[in-house]
Parts: sequence; C-alpha cells; structure tokens
Amino acid sequence: MNTIDPLPAEGQGSLYAPPTAAVEDVGYGFRVGGEVVYAGFWRRAAALFIDSTLVGVAYYAVIIAGMLVVGFGRLSVLEGADAPGMGAIGGFLAVMYLAYPVISALYYVGMESSGTQATLGKMAVGIKVTDADGRRLGRGRALGRWASHLLCYLTLYIGYIMAGFTERKRGLHDMVASTLVVDRWAFTDDPGRQRKGLGTVAIIVLVLGALLIVAYIGIVLAIALPAYQTYLERAATGS
Repeated sequence: MNTIDPLPAEGQGSLYAPPTAAVEDVGYGFRVGGEVVYAGFWRRAAALFIDSTLVGVAYYAVIIAGMLVVGFGRLSVLEGADAPGMGAIGGFLAVMYLAYPVISALYYVGMESSGTQATLGKMAVGIKVTDADGRRLGRGRALGRWASHLLCYLTLYIGYIMAGFTERKRGLHDMVASTLVVDRWAFTDDPGRQRKGLGTVAIIVLVLGALLIVAYIGIVLAIALPAYQTYLERAATGS
C-alpha cells in the first residue's frame, strides 16, 4: 500500500526553494489535478539565456585549459619531440568539438532529472520540467529531451517559438520527448503558489539580453559601416 510522507513542518526549509520530487513519487511532492500554469515562451527564453551563459562559461574555461596544454605541446614540437606535441594538438581539436555537447548534456540531463527538476536558469525564473503527466523525468527521458533540441536548430528555431502558441506551451523538443515545462509549484501540494506572470528575475534577464543584442548590433555596425565606406572610396578611385 502506498504511503504519504508527512508535510514539512511549518517554518522548515526556504520559502523560495523549489519543491523536490522522487522518480516514483506518489506522495508528498506530486499531486494530480487542479490548475497547471505552463511556462510561456518569454519565461523559458529568460531561463535559456541564463543556462546558455553558464554552459558557455564552462565551455570556454575548458577551451582555455586546453589551449594551455597545446601551448606546452607546441614547445615540444619546436624542440623536436613532435609526437607529444601533435598528440596535444589533436586532443585539443577533439576537445573543441566535443566539449560543448558533453558539458551541455551533463548539465541539462543531470539538472532536469534531479530532485529540483530544473536547471539553474529554470530555477531562477521559477519553472521546472516534467513528463506529460507532471512527474519527474528519468535520466533517459531527460537525455532524449536534450537531444531533441537539435530539431529546434534544424527548424531555424521555429521549434522553440512553438512554445509561444501551442496549447500547453510546448516546444517541438517537448512534443518529441513528451515533456512539459510548468511553474515550479505545479503538481505539488501547494499549486496555489503558481505564478502566471514573468516575474522580476525573468524581466531583468530579458531586458539585459535585449540590451546585449542592441550593443552587439551597434558594434557590428560600427565596424562594418566604416569598412564599407572605405571600400566604396577605393572603388571610386580605382585603387
């Protein structure tokens, strides 16, 4: 017979900590029925911005470490010990191509199949990932969801945009993996704490992201326009 774990005593734990759940959770931490707030496109975009930044930082840290190793390997090549040096260079090239997907997979699969059911970015904006019934993902399904992101890239990000207008706010990768992205309090004993709006963190992240995009476009134009003007002047003079 299934048992229900007692609710945590009042005052225990952080008020803002996301709820946790076990894979076969049939007691506290998982409840069927009631209203479910699905995470919309912009809330998910804010989470993705945070997560992509974190994965990118980890990736470039690995690349910098690899460059240091290759630097020592090139010194060996100059001294005549070319085999170790070429091995270091070959290893660095392998790291360049494999590090990002490996880091990304470990991060997303590990976090989304954990008790928090969310990456750091999702936790920051108050959302989590579940299966189609609201339960915690196993590692296999979390890996399938991560791999399904490739379909969103192949569709020129339309797969992500689908989360803005589908019935349960599902992206293409969610449909393929049979997953949902919901408010962190959905399918818990306290669904009334779900929030439909973006929230302060998501708004701040989206504003910062927009400012970075504008700054990037400005830098590109500042470089490209003078270069184009120089090209036109040279073409006019025939030089």
